[in-house]
Amino acid sequence: MTELLRLTSKVHEVEDLNAFIEMAYEQGWTDGLPVYPPTDDRVEAMLDYIRRDPQEVIGVMPPGEGIATIEKIAINAVMAGCKPEYMPIVVTAVEALLDPRFELLRVQATTAGPAPLTIISGPVVKQLNFNYGAGTFTGTGHRANATIGRAIRLILWNIGYGRPGQMSQATMGHPGRYAYLVAERPPDDANPWEPFHVTNGLRAEDNAVSVFPSVTHYQITPAIGTQTFENSVFVILDSILHLGNFRAATQKMLVLNPQAVQILHEAGWSKSRFRDYLLERAYRPVRDIKRTGGLSVTYKHHWTKVADPTDDDAMVPSMMAPEGLQILVSGGWGSASSQSVWIDSVHGELVTRKIAWTWD
Repeated sequence: MTELLRLTSKVHEVEDLNAFIEMAYEQGWTDGLPVYPPTDDRVEAMLDYIRRDPQEVIGVMPPGEGIATIEKIAINAVMAGCKPEYMPIVVTAVEALLDPRFELLRVQATTAGPAPLTIISGPVVKQLNFNYGAGTFTGTGHRANATIGRAIRLILWNIGYGRPGQMSQATMGHPGRYAYLVAERPPDDANPWEPFHVTNGLRAEDNAVSVFPSVTHYQITPAIGTQTFENSVFVILDSILHLGNFRAATQKMLVLNPQAVQILHEAGWSKSRFRDYLLERAYRPVRDIKRTGGLSVTYKHHWTKVADPTDDDAMVPSMMAPEGLQILVSGGWGSASSQSVWIDSVHGELVTRKIAWTWD
């Protein structure tokens, strides 16, 4: 290792792997699952691959204001079981999380207990063998999904100190706070719609990481292809317009399975046309929204800011503007009525970053 890549983190010596695992629990380095020991050779392999100064600061991570250096990121990536070639993705994810638009402080500390969802898109999905098929929101044996998602969580835990009952005040918490990552279906594998990162400002040939502040993850069955189009849209809208998380016009994400998208595409629906069709109909009247109690007025687009709260007939939008509804194509094959997923955000917004790396 060159002088530039010299490690500065504190060294701990243990007898064996079991001793390290116990020490990790005692020191609070893990949120409950076992972790790998970040030995010098493994951390150095990460740094040799990415070829960046270990002491380079990516940013200060809330709520604990830990310093996210390349070295600290590499240590957590090793603890999660990442390969060196995953390091550029993990670093890009940290950069996206620290973008002020994401509002990581609120995402980490709010009582709503959201979990950052990481979305991978571009040629890297196939190059690094991400799972984008059956069980897309789980690793299902795919190391890239599971370990990169886990690395991001450990970074939020060990550098950001987003720990429940301490700096995180999540009332219930989110099951995605162990690992929460999904990859987009590539254009050459049953995804005829515009790539996710292209919708969000990048080129088709780019590789990208997007982060989304997810508070609810809701599996739905709109039965696209076995119901009338109007019935399928009604089910989709009903699922997103529920009052359980409707105090403001927040970003939403619809993850459609490939069969549903193929049917819509063949019927002449592009992603943008379908998105706009849903946006035009995603409203509920003030009289309904009042039943929520109207809490958390600090939301950027709280319902009282986007509609007249004294007019019961005024309509409150579920989302603001086209970027308020993100659509991702992912998941496995099944019947035409197979499940899709709605994901609601809380505070902050989606951030997409290009990965400044090329894989052969």
